[in-house]
Amino acid sequence: MKQEIYVLGQIPQTDDMVFLFEQRTSELEKIDSVNVESDGTFHFIIHPVEPGIYALRFDPGQQVVFIASPGDTIDIIADQNNFTGSIQVEGNEESALLQTFYSYSNKNHRKVDSLQSIVEQHKNDPGFYQLTRQLDSVFASIWEEQRVYEKTFIRDHPGTLAALLVINYHFGVRPVLSPDTDYSDFKKVDSGLMANYPQNKHTQLFHHWLKEIK
Repeated sequence: MKQEIYVLGQIPQTDDMVFLFEQRTSELEKIDSVNVESDGTFHFIIHPVEPGIYALRFDPGQQVVFIASPGDTIDIIADQNNFTGSIQVEGNEESALLQTFYSYSNKNHRKVDSLQSIVEQHKNDPGFYQLTRQLDSVFASIWEEQRVYEKTFIRDHPGTLAALLVINYHFGVRPVLSPDTDYSDFKKVDSGLMANYPQNKHTQLFHHWLKEIK
């Protein structure tokens, strides 16, 4: 049985290097790098011991996060000129779920960026205070939509490594979900991961962390 993970990518309009990272519990560790070919293609071969969380990083500061298990072939396509809006990841269900989540979240980030642009454009206007109150209400609505989406994702896919990334997701500098207010969601992820990936390093770290803070 094939145990390697093959990562095949195509990023047109770039001739930069691509860096492959693996999430090693608390931090990303670089494990390989390759030059992008003249046609925008590149590939990696990973020799994993278990399902893992990986990231491809491109200059300047662009990143694709994906989940892969032994035997997977992951296909990644993006357009350098519209990177976050063009990312496609195929090869397994978890990576597809994760990209759907990131696509939704990126739309909300763009909405917030638009609000911040409005604030900057009108910061010297006489009615600025009233405007900021209105925009705060809009931001609160976006934040709540993000919370509902994440809680629904966790309800529907609790035993996935994708859910682990979702429950730890930061919208800006703030985590959307917290064990103080959303403990049941954290417990759902913990129980699901212990059922599906009981020996996985990410499962074990999350399980022990949740026990310590209870």
